[in-house]
Amino acid sequence: MSLYLQLAFLSILEIILLLSSPFSYAKLFTRPEDVPSRTYDFIIVGAGTAGSVLASRLSEDPHKSVLVIEAGVSDSSVSTIQIPFLASSLRQTSVDWNYTTVPQSGLNGRSLTVPRGFVTGGSSSINSMAWTRGSSDLWNSYAKITNDVGWSWDSIQSYWKKISTLVPPTSNDAITPDQIPLSNSNGPVLVNLPNYDIPPRQQVFDAANTAQDPRFRFTRDVNSGDSLGFGYNQASAGHGFRSSSATAYLNPALATRSNLDLLINTRVTRLVNDPVIQTKPVFKQVELAQSPHGDHLLFKATDEVILSAGTFGSAQILLLSGIGPKDELEKVIVDSPDVGKNLKDHPVVQIYFTVNSTDTLDSIFRNSTLTAQLLAEWQQNKTGILSDTPINVFGLLQLPDTFFTSVDSNPASGPKSPNLEMIFNAFSATPTAPAPSAGNFLSVVIALVSPTSAGSIKLVPNSTDTFTAPLIDFQVLATDFDMSAMVQAINDTEKFLSAPSWTRDGYLIGPFGEFANATTADARLQYIRNNADTIHHPVGTLKMGRNSPAQRLGGEGVVDPRLNVRGIQGVRVVDASILPAIPECHTQAVVYIVAERAADMIKQAFGMLGH
Repeated sequence: MSLYLQLAFLSILEIILLLSSPFSYAKLFTRPEDVPSRTYDFIIVGAGTAGSVLASRLSEDPHKSVLVIEAGVSDSSVSTIQIPFLASSLRQTSVDWNYTTVPQSGLNGRSLTVPRGFVTGGSSSINSMAWTRGSSDLWNSYAKITNDVGWSWDSIQSYWKKISTLVPPTSNDAITPDQIPLSNSNGPVLVNLPNYDIPPRQQVFDAANTAQDPRFRFTRDVNSGDSLGFGYNQASAGHGFRSSSATAYLNPALATRSNLDLLINTRVTRLVNDPVIQTKPVFKQVELAQSPHGDHLLFKATDEVILSAGTFGSAQILLLSGIGPKDELEKVIVDSPDVGKNLKDHPVVQIYFTVNSTDTLDSIFRNSTLTAQLLAEWQQNKTGILSDTPINVFGLLQLPDTFFTSVDSNPASGPKSPNLEMIFNAFSATPTAPAPSAGNFLSVVIALVSPTSAGSIKLVPNSTDTFTAPLIDFQVLATDFDMSAMVQAINDTEKFLSAPSWTRDGYLIGPFGEFANATTADARLQYIRNNADTIHHPVGTLKMGRNSPAQRLGGEGVVDPRLNVRGIQGVRVVDASILPAIPECHTQAVVYIVAERAADMIKQAFGMLGH
């Protein structure tokens, strides 16, 4: 959704939506001086997707004290977060870190904005809520990379069932939960299938069910272990609300447990090592502040500091603490060459078509009266289109066999894993320009989910704290494979859209806008360079590697399979930064699984109750 549409939605929301008062927590603090203790058993840096899970699970043991430090605000103070359809309106607002990349040479020198949640729940509070966990190939590849069977597909099943619960739809025309096997789960995150039959669901499924190309097949459940096919979007929402790690894990724990404290509006600026010389440096103190020039205070963990500040934040904190590549740091305590490296995201481009149908969502973005009615319906009943995400259906598929020079040249993690994703939107989702004032549209979001390009994050020269954003460089489309794969992805999309279900009754009229002129491979590559972005799934800057007897640094990853930072003591990392390879799926469910397993590993390490 464009910035223009976001502002229009928010203006109407302010007028019509009676915002509920923020829920107040007895254990929520807005100033470090008010926190009752400077020492806790565990200090969790970041109340995002993983940090909120850890806060809930570790505080299950009443004998352990837990402090969570969050840079942003409480999710309960931002009512817009609750409304699934308005997810994109949260970007470039006060609940977004508002990161920007360095200019990307593969995108004709353009810089990209990178939304990340600056709020409890982290990006699970502002994302598009897609709920995918990847294929069995993906998890088995993690087990192979780390030499730890605990990361295998079979081993993570118990955590998958522990995370979420499938809930009934809010409308009568939706599909029923018994159509996918996720209903076996019984966890705190609510997950639902599409509440409404939003076009072009029928066109997509008719094309998949009649396709001659087996890559275009229908799948009942993209989370079955075989990710390939076109299926229903599963989303982390239920009963008309977004379901985030804050609403599912953190907030209920805060409301009921005296051993859990939350400090918001506060940034951890670095970790501080113990001056007592030991075999390996011990980092159990965190320095924190609420402004660059304000007081910098120290808090101490007696057991562990857990970094859950995200792919950018966790790596930046380690670098500021003197842990990273020695040739990049002014002061080095531990030379760890891989810190900040291996940054990956899914490159994405959108293409647009006009359609011969008034049954699209374009009118919502043009008709303020209709928008007001939809907001009022959501406020009163938590039903209507706004109770749903705009994404109804999507597809995951591999590139054609003829694309690869050899069997081993496919970077996907296995035969059940995709290279590409197609997301179908029944409106013109131009990211930076106003929506067209007339007409009806189909936009297809095309992502390369097995990219080979890798980038990095580095400190801005002379920066000393996390109030200065790091230098983020995805190196988007830096390899020949990624460029060719994105062009092929457009070709595959057009092939899928040539099925009779799209041409029947003249439904699909033709390409729209700049894309209409991209008719050759060279023109399509230029279109991609001019318009591509990332889909906002950054991972890998503190990648996990296998155990080695000496825990040597370099080549074995930044953290070991139990997520301990190599070369130091007292610090564990639990977030998307530890993933050694980018998931060929949307990443939030993967991070939930990582966090649940991490909680068990921590409980085991410290002999805690509930293990």
